Amino acid sequence: MKDGDSMTATEAARLIEWLEAHGHTAQEATECIKYIAAYPAPANPQK
Repeated sequence: MKDGDSMTATEAARLIEWLEAHGHTAQEATECIKYIAAYPAPANPQK
């Protein structure tokens, strides 16, 4: 994301719904949101 870009609560909720609909757990969805929000991104993301 560029400076000034952000994800709204509605967008985050829709992303969580999409992830869950595609087989991801609520925990995985939460971790995804946290990863996206991190700036800068972690050098070595956990798998």
